[in-house]
Amino acid sequence: MGNTDTIRTLREWILSWRRGIPKRKAILLIGPPGVGKTASIGALSHDLDMELVEFNASDKRNKGSIGTTVWIAATQQTLDGRLRIILLDEVDGLSGTSDRGGVGAILNVIAESVHPIVMIANDPSSPRLKDLRKNALVLVFEPLEASDVMGVLRRIADNQDALVKDEILEKIADCSAGDLRAAISDLEAILKGGAPLEGEFPSRDIKRNVKEALRRLFMTTDSVAARRVVSEADVDYESLLLWLEQNVHLHLGSSKELDLGFYALSLGDLTLGRIMRKQNWKLLSYVYDFLSAGVATSRQESPFRHVDYTEPTWPLLVWQGNRKREKRMQILTKLAKFTGVSVRRGARTHKDTIERILERDPKLKGAFASWLGIKSVAFDRSRSAR
Repeated sequence: MGNTDTIRTLREWILSWRRGIPKRKAILLIGPPGVGKTASIGALSHDLDMELVEFNASDKRNKGSIGTTVWIAATQQTLDGRLRIILLDEVDGLSGTSDRGGVGAILNVIAESVHPIVMIANDPSSPRLKDLRKNALVLVFEPLEASDVMGVLRRIADNQDALVKDEILEKIADCSAGDLRAAISDLEAILKGGAPLEGEFPSRDIKRNVKEALRRLFMTTDSVAARRVVSEADVDYESLLLWLEQNVHLHLGSSKELDLGFYALSLGDLTLGRIMRKQNWKLLSYVYDFLSAGVATSRQESPFRHVDYTEPTWPLLVWQGNRKREKRMQILTKLAKFTGVSVRRGARTHKDTIERILERDPKLKGAFASWLGIKSVAFDRSRSAR
């Protein structure tokens, strides 16, 4: 269900192996959990009558294991002459001592493989994927639309002869955040009597950093999906506006798309200014609409591509600098109050002395913070603002 174009490309790539070994021997599927990455490979291997050999998170994926077990599966022909799909799940999870050399070993296997290799990852920003991207065809699986999720849930409920209201299925679909596997689990809990048929369902708590949020936002041109991405992003509206302003041109390639994108950003900025002047916070929902649906739907022609996002320049730096100076002034004001000296003298004497003490013994940070009645992180921020 869903990601029709992506699955079609995946199918065509696998079928190309029947005509000979293609230039790209590996494919990398990237997307959040529960959107059909692994399920698509299982279904395609069944439909195309191909052998499937899967190496998942429970397997040892260090250099030695990949260089032996996976290498043998990838370089030896099958007994009946069929093609074999080598599935490497959670390649973005390769980390730590036990996985040392794993990426290099995978690259060696790709170079010598006589069978299609499919790698799966959840985190598009993982540094482990950098070298793998260069040696594989990259396909992105997007979160499923709520209507698609509901369609599957309705089919399951009907097959089970279960009487479940459409309102309940809609609620499950909306709370799934595009994760079909999670939605099916919620429905199963209902059908087995482990959850009430009425009431609220907990929304999937997915917090994404700003770079991942930008990737997810520009992957879609659907307004509903765009709003969901922004609502799940672990970034405030002011920072998101600056990040979008800095990077929107990387995805909006034509002049028409750029015009629409920056127009949406300008409307968001104007609305935010009105909120600050009038303190009318009811308008904040419109800001999020402009920054999510307004920007995402501006991409009408340019295909999505993986890019490296850059941090906003002077606007964000000025804002961050002001925050740091506020923390520094907070410390100086407290010092002046407790010691009976001016803020200026406190900065030259007491504060410098405290910072030298903390450099020698950082454990005392909590004691000084408690004495001044401030948070201990204020010392870190104030030092970086000097």
